[in-house]
Amino acid sequence: MNVRLNKTSTFAALQNPVYRRLWFAILLSGTCVAAQDTAATWTMNMLGSSTFLLSLIATVASLPFFLFTLPAGALADIVNRRTLLCFMNLWLAGAAVLLAILGSFHLLNPSVLLFCVFLIGVGFAFHAPAWSAIVPDVVTDEELPSAAMLGGLQLNVSGIIGPALGGVLL
Repeated sequence: MNVRLNKTSTFAALQNPVYRRLWFAILLSGTCVAAQDTAATWTMNMLGSSTFLLSLIATVASLPFFLFTLPAGALADIVNRRTLLCFMNLWLAGAAVLLAILGSFHLLNPSVLLFCVFLIGVGFAFHAPAWSAIVPDVVTDEELPSAAMLGGLQLNVSGIIGPALGGVLL
């Protein structure tokens, strides 16, 4: 089925093959992160079920955004954004692998879990400004409103599917 979308369609930016690949990759990444957030909260509950420690999960996940978003935005303006995105994706993968290895060997404790969640938060704090800045370079001016709407859609879809997926896997 070949459907032609007009230039004002919400999904018009998905006609751009580069943006489409990036969008689906960021959708998958966001879904996995939301699943990881669910797993980290569940793990913290299993490690001690302290309400204080459970609240710290959200704190250390969002603290890097408070601390690093402005410097990360400046860095995204100074360095090659593609290189920065690649590096931050490797950072995020490394932090996730570290968390998986430590969990596999039963070496997780609340401090280690909070540290790994903080590392993942740092990765996203540096990833977000570079991603936001690269989108206008990938899409045309006519596709930009669609790309902005799709960015919001991606956040909502990831926020719904990720925790559900994390819960099913747990």
